Amino acid sequence: MSMSLTAREEWMKIRRQAVTGRWGRPFAVLGAAAALVLSAQAIAQTKFDRSRTVIFANGGVVATLDPMRTDYAQTSFIASTLYDTLVTYDSSGKLVGQLAETFELAKDAKSIDVRLRPGAVFHDGTPVTVNDVAYTLDRLKRLGLGIASQIDGYDKTTVADARTLTIHLSRPDSLFPGALSKVYILEAKLAAANAGTDDAQGWLQSHDAGSGPYVFSGRRNADIVVSQFPGYWNKVAGRPEQIVFRRIDEGGTQRDELLAGNIDLAVLGMGYRDAALLDKGGRVKDAHLKPELQTNIIFNTRTGPTADARVRRAIRLAYDYQGGLDAIRQGAGVIANGPLPSTMICRPDLPAAHRDVAEAKRLLAEAGVKNLQLTMRFQPTVEVQRLEATLLQSNLAEIGVQLKLEPISFAAYLASVARFDTIPQMMLLDDFAQFPDPGAILLRGYRSDAVGTNRGGYSNPKVDALLDAAKASSDAAKRCDLYKQVQVILDRDSVIMPLYTVGRPAMYRPQQIQTPQVNKVVFPLAPADLRLATKP
Repeated sequence: MSMSLTAREEWMKIRRQAVTGRWGRPFAVLGAAAALVLSAQAIAQTKFDRSRTVIFANGGVVATLDPMRTDYAQTSFIASTLYDTLVTYDSSGKLVGQLAETFELAKDAKSIDVRLRPGAVFHDGTPVTVNDVAYTLDRLKRLGLGIASQIDGYDKTTVADARTLTIHLSRPDSLFPGALSKVYILEAKLAAANAGTDDAQGWLQSHDAGSGPYVFSGRRNADIVVSQFPGYWNKVAGRPEQIVFRRIDEGGTQRDELLAGNIDLAVLGMGYRDAALLDKGGRVKDAHLKPELQTNIIFNTRTGPTADARVRRAIRLAYDYQGGLDAIRQGAGVIANGPLPSTMICRPDLPAAHRDVAEAKRLLAEAGVKNLQLTMRFQPTVEVQRLEATLLQSNLAEIGVQLKLEPISFAAYLASVARFDTIPQMMLLDDFAQFPDPGAILLRGYRSDAVGTNRGGYSNPKVDALLDAAKASSDAAKRCDLYKQVQVILDRDSVIMPLYTVGRPAMYRPQQIQTPQVNKVVFPLAPADLRLATKP
């Protein structure tokens, strides 16, 4: 079924207003309206109170509901409604308890004492105990997949009583308490009863064993539905009774469905230009989320022309940052000034990225480089990446560098960085912190032995030593100073090409939900944080 007449007329009206300059300079309208993924008839057949339900659209396949795989955004959105973690970060970036009533890192940073809050239960009514925490951490250690990389220093858990435990680490790790914000606690007895031969991976693919604010209600056609858990310990007014997760890959279709009122929220698919037009139209608004997100180009620092820091620096100086920010990102961000997003703490005062064509040419001449040909990978399904890659290609031609653009899926890219000898020469991507600690990016992104997450193959013994010292220290001020020193070195070595700290469009219907807020752990927002526009 095609877009309803009302929605089509609304979108055409918005397009005409943009083209005729009612809102200032004309906008380019990208793409044609795509066919709707689900028909109105299919929506009508689902049995829920639409006024108390939020329909959340996102692109990509939901391969599993196993919270171990929340390293994938599609799984993270859903699992974050079904499960709780021991700790989380509040809106100010402070680490606070969730299932943990109290938690404390030892002075030697080798253990964490935890006391669980009373009254938390799993969806079958079973109380949350320390045995569930131990089972969850032990399972991650056994399987070593997904978010297990966040807690690779975990050793064992010892239990004092039903609510008190100590998590022991194999080495000092000041990041570990923050990393626990990524670990969703499983009901041990239920998961063990369905362990099968794969430690419950198969069962958890389509079942939940959580204690979160929502319970998995099943699938309806292509939708995944979660419903409020009445026994949840933290009751908040305004939560939707149900959240329906609907796969819609195409940004244009997300746009049309929003205008038709068939979905209430769309993230990670809407282009910046469509978002700007919709926001001006009024019926659909942009939450203008500002997560800790940065657009970077990752250089292969080990082999080929980009192993020379002068070549990397020349490439950085060739790009038209302001032009790209204005025309491609629609001004939704700031020009980067260092390897970390400008929204993070513990950043040194580094100069903003800028263009200097003459200096770029001088550096290439100094490096003895002529007729340079480079290859950059990018994700073709991401509209802004296609445009930014093309802009860089044009800019590099001005300094005599030919850039070949090659599309790659994110899954294929992750496979390519699993070994240092298969790292792409250059890769354009949006990068974000798994949790809001500078070490979450620096330790996994730049330590020389971090195979798979050190995506440029960067190796510097001084950086390794600084990062090791930061990880071992329980002194926050000392860690901050060490992180700043690392960033100065990374910028000097031009290890990456930081473009912008960017905002993220999140289009929503204000008639149905309140303005969504950014979440520090679930990128870029947590569906469980959504609130209905009208409270009961």
